[in-house]
Amino acid sequence: MKISGYLLTLALGIAASGAEAANLVVNGSFEDPLQAAGTFGVYDSLPGWSGDPDIELRNAFDGVAQDGLNFVELDTFANSRMSQVIVGTGLVRLSFWFSPRATPSLPAGSSTLGFSLGDLSGVVLADAPGVAAHEWQALSGLANLGNAGSAVLSFEALGLSDQFGGSLDNISVTPVPVPGAFVLLLSGVGLLRLGTRRSA
Repeated sequence: MKISGYLLTLALGIAASGAEAANLVVNGSFEDPLQAAGTFGVYDSLPGWSGDPDIELRNAFDGVAQDGLNFVELDTFANSRMSQVIVGTGLVRLSFWFSPRATPSLPAGSSTLGFSLGDLSGVVLADAPGVAAHEWQALSGLANLGNAGSAVLSFEALGLSDQFGGSLDNISVTPVPVPGAFVLLLSGVGLLRLGTRRSA
């Protein structure tokens, strides 16, 4: 009886820890390196990220970060792309925060952003009347990484190459617990409990 109660507690603990799974993204809030306040820097790469050709890192320059101090823009001198390899398999949740550069002087589509991970890809078209400049929006979706062991996460500026791209911050990729595995674990606990009762 005590053993099965302990295992049930353990099973519930495993399920709870699955809900708070670790972020598979390295430097998802771009805090490394720390950019000086009120400035921006252009880098060919950041820890965890490769730029193509570069990544603009900002700290309180034309907006503030959604998380921490730094955030990224992908239209420095021309449209650019950034990517990193995510190590994982199966179902994951991609989440990120996006902020358009929606000002009256910019044409629609200036801040368009593309993203992809595993079988998930999409385009964020946030330039629209009524969207305030530098207003953070949360976006998320489920991606299947399959069984290969890794997949490429990428973000790309797709709007006009006018140095007024959208901003990115607080990117995470977290494993999604498989409900079947939890049910199997609970059924195993039930069988163990039944065995404990019979042996008593």
